Amino acid sequence: MSALGSARRRRTTVMLVINLVALLVLGGMGYAGYIALRNYEGATKVGAEFVGLPTTPVGMMGIVDADNRLTSLALFVLRPTQGTDEASVQRGGTIVPVPVTADTTLGVGEQRIPLAGVYAEGGADALVLAVESTLSITLDVATVATPAEAEALLQAVSPIRATFATEVVGRLDGKELSLYDAGENTLSATQAVQVLTATVEGQTDRQRRANVEAVWAAVAAAVGEGVSAVAADAPVASLADLVSKLFAGRVDARVLPADPIDDSAAPEGLDVESIDRAEAIWVLATIAPKSMSAPAPGLVFRIEAPPGYETRVKFAIKALLFLGANVSSVYLQGPVQEATIYLIADPRIAAQAESSNELFGLFELAEPEMPTEGIDVVLQLGTDFLTGEGETLPTTTSTEPA
Repeated sequence: MSALGSARRRRTTVMLVINLVALLVLGGMGYAGYIALRNYEGATKVGAEFVGLPTTPVGMMGIVDADNRLTSLALFVLRPTQGTDEASVQRGGTIVPVPVTADTTLGVGEQRIPLAGVYAEGGADALVLAVESTLSITLDVATVATPAEAEALLQAVSPIRATFATEVVGRLDGKELSLYDAGENTLSATQAVQVLTATVEGQTDRQRRANVEAVWAAVAAAVGEGVSAVAADAPVASLADLVSKLFAGRVDARVLPADPIDDSAAPEGLDVESIDRAEAIWVLATIAPKSMSAPAPGLVFRIEAPPGYETRVKFAIKALLFLGANVSSVYLQGPVQEATIYLIADPRIAAQAESSNELFGLFELAEPEMPTEGIDVVLQLGTDFLTGEGETLPTTTSTEPA
């Protein structure tokens, strides 16, 4: 059995289990629009015109240490193209560090396998598949870099000023030593990569994560308004191409939280954590909606909400994922209205969306002026839901469609 084949089989197993859970849940759910899934025939286009989602290429860079162990991983997402003239170009974007201990099985099956373990077993190709599956994202370019290769990519922003939460410790010639003190440090590209690859015996990734995230935050800050120039027609054929565009404009840094696993399926001594899937979708569907995949068998949602309600939007994502739906797009400059509005272009869905909606409070059904690319339902969350409290997931009590 090849490692790559094993990774693909693990991903298939995860998808089958997700599908099975979703089908069981669909036996009884009670909110508007979703019961239509019982007779849903697929996301057939209603017309030739639709609102397109912005193109935001996504790159992945894993970094290994001198022993070829995966010690750091980050996603780089470009901003949409600004302007419509021929000189417009994608500049800047977002850096998203990903815990290398994230469980690639999503809690399904008899064992837990971290991203670092996938790389150790199957190499770069298996790692790419695992990242895409775990985060429901499609990568355009990816690489696993040696320290020297990572340093070359970060030279454009060197030096950086990183503030470490704790002392940075590492190994040199087989001995453990202090590399940098807690607090603010000015680092060259070489030193930044040294932090990203520094580990010591018995240290968990969670214990060093704040310092790793501090490096990426410092890289984003060092870009300022842009440190490189790119041609308008420059392609994104490699990670270096993408990073050149990323560093040409303002860069943000986001993080993906992960929690320790207290699970008999995690062998003793294995450093593996559970990624917060709703939080990951919240981050990635906001910055890279066109690159999101839809692994569950349910409808594909776009969530729209006005700014200031992040906690409730995250709960909405969690609830939809629980019910077997997909969330591919999140927009945080949505309209303000009391009732939640379901914008549904497919009449086969709208005709059956007659169940009560206890999850999102007051609701209305409407037809959008134009469907959105790859989206079945645009869910415009209303203040009746957004100003509410509590995070009780929906029950399996259903109202049958008329």
